Amino acid sequence: MAGVTSAGAYATGLLAEHLKAIVSLQSGVLKDQDPEPLHQLRVRFRRLGTLLLQFGPALRLPERVTEQTLAKTGRRLGLVRDLDVLSGQLQHQLGLPLPAEELSRLKPVLKTLVRSRKLAFAELVEELRSRRYLRLLAKLQAWLRQPAWTALGEEDARDWLVEWKTPVLAGLLSQPGWRASDPDRDRACLHDLRKKIKRARYGLANLKELAGDSLGTWMERFKAQQETLGGLNDLQVLEQAIEEQLVGDFAQALPELNLRLQQQKSLLWQQWQGQASLMVSESGRSELHGLLSRGWIGPKPPPNSANT
Repeated sequence: MAGVTSAGAYATGLLAEHLKAIVSLQSGVLKDQDPEPLHQLRVRFRRLGTLLLQFGPALRLPERVTEQTLAKTGRRLGLVRDLDVLSGQLQHQLGLPLPAEELSRLKPVLKTLVRSRKLAFAELVEELRSRRYLRLLAKLQAWLRQPAWTALGEEDARDWLVEWKTPVLAGLLSQPGWRASDPDRDRACLHDLRKKIKRARYGLANLKELAGDSLGTWMERFKAQQETLGGLNDLQVLEQAIEEQLVGDFAQALPELNLRLQQQKSLLWQQWQGQASLMVSESGRSELHGLLSRGWIGPKPPPNSANT
């Protein structure tokens, strides 16, 4: 990165990038012909929220533009996305060999999911067309035309690299999910940990242009952990959705599917235990502490470089 980039300029550039993507993705979401725009819009909202968490002290943002303000829209997107994933999981299982009796018991579950998704999408459309949401976008677009920064925002972004990492990394290893002993009993803390891992990954992605390739390994590690926990959670949610539609015991009503799901969960759980043990080991903790405390290590620009 040539010259000095102020924290405010850097964060403003990222905010503009995220907002541009959000606006461009909306038409695809509203058309509802492909699930990918919705997924990408959800990701952009999360990355934007993480950006505000990290760089908020460097920016003078409009009133009520906060991570919490973005959360409402994020929840609407998340509900529809989760139902898409759940329907995809069930359709995948239906596409594999199963006894005819089990297939007939599963089809009503899929119908219920389709109906729930239709209702959730209608609420999402209402949110994306609401005055509150459109006003939020308008505020951000107006702010980008005349961005305002705090005194911290005027300083070299690289000098504060540790502080930009801290909100997304501090306390990560103290989360109980790393030491979970049972995927079902500890489901809540595993779900919470997955959200924090995702935030850490998005937070590092926001710093990629500042820190260069040094964050790539950790971003991939967090992504792998997130995917393992996500796959495990998807299977648990699928089990729950099916159980709610069944009369009687899951294992007795759907023995073949139950066996398959338990095997898939077992494989993911073994994978997760390996990932978790590496993270909480002495070497893993030392690596993460090093990542958190490592500031800018590149050459410093000349003192008279322009502040951009």
